[in-house]
Amino acid sequence: MPYIIVPPSSRSMGLKRRAFTLVELLVVIGIIAVLISILLPALSRARKQANLVQCGSNMRQVSMALIMYIQDNKGRFPPAGLPPLTGIYPRGWWWANELVRQGYIKTPSINVYKKTPSTTSEKQFNRANPFRCPEGVDEDYSLGVSFPQGDYPTDALNNGYTLLNDSDAAAEGFGIPSWYQLNCRVGTTSAGGVQGGMEWPHANGTRATPFVWFNTSGTQANPKLLNERLLSRTIGFVKRSGELVMIAEAANPNWHDPTVSAKYPGLYLKKLAARHGRVSANGANAFVNFAFFDGHVALFPSVDYNTPPAGSTYPEDKFKTTTIFWIGHQF
Repeated sequence: MPYIIVPPSSRSMGLKRRAFTLVELLVVIGIIAVLISILLPALSRARKQANLVQCGSNMRQVSMALIMYIQDNKGRFPPAGLPPLTGIYPRGWWWANELVRQGYIKTPSINVYKKTPSTTSEKQFNRANPFRCPEGVDEDYSLGVSFPQGDYPTDALNNGYTLLNDSDAAAEGFGIPSWYQLNCRVGTTSAGGVQGGMEWPHANGTRATPFVWFNTSGTQANPKLLNERLLSRTIGFVKRSGELVMIAEAANPNWHDPTVSAKYPGLYLKKLAARHGRVSANGANAFVNFAFFDGHVALFPSVDYNTPPAGSTYPEDKFKTTTIFWIGHQF
């Protein structure tokens, strides 16, 4: 049988037919680019939705731990924070530390200090921390260590964390950073009695929060504040557990401070952290999670909490259903 010899020109034509032309490559690259442009936003939305779900789960776990702590302490509420007080609380008090130290949150590995003593620069973060919002920032954002001061709810500063009495925590080798804060205000006194709207059941206690934060300047100057009857809180004060806010997304413990935003005049609750959902047209607001005294967590638009009623600098005053911030608004 004779051999069939293919001319060189025919072989070359076959090779050319099997190769991609430049036009074909460009078309394929274009299709891939279009697919990526379609998929990336969808993936980003899916990631943000997963973070939202995780944030709600974290806050629910923390709120249930706090409820168990209160029940085990005969209904008495812990302080949100205390400065170091010689002979009383030599290392101070931080509510997140105590929930972990006393076993109400059973993940001791979230302690950022791995040796005693440590320095504040030796933190080792654990993303399994239930006090951490997945949309927050950790060690990559150094300004989040102490009292971030955001100017509006979506301000990146409000995505930071607080670790109260950080230097003392490092020296002790035990510190739990929190991206969530209790519903608290500062408790202070003066010659005329208890001040700052913390009074309950005092006649002027219309803005008494469930928890009290004993700040450094006032409490170190007057440790007797800790025994002030009008600053004590018990579970008996909670009448609408499904509406009274226990924990909010915030970086600053004093997030109720009603100073007006510099960038957005008229916006008062500027330290509330809006970390989720679609950002408002002006860029100032989005959505924030609250945990309530019945243990449930719900998402709310932060813009609703930034317009105070006439004659008040407290936007929270207008909310007496669905979300309640002040003890006296439950009635």
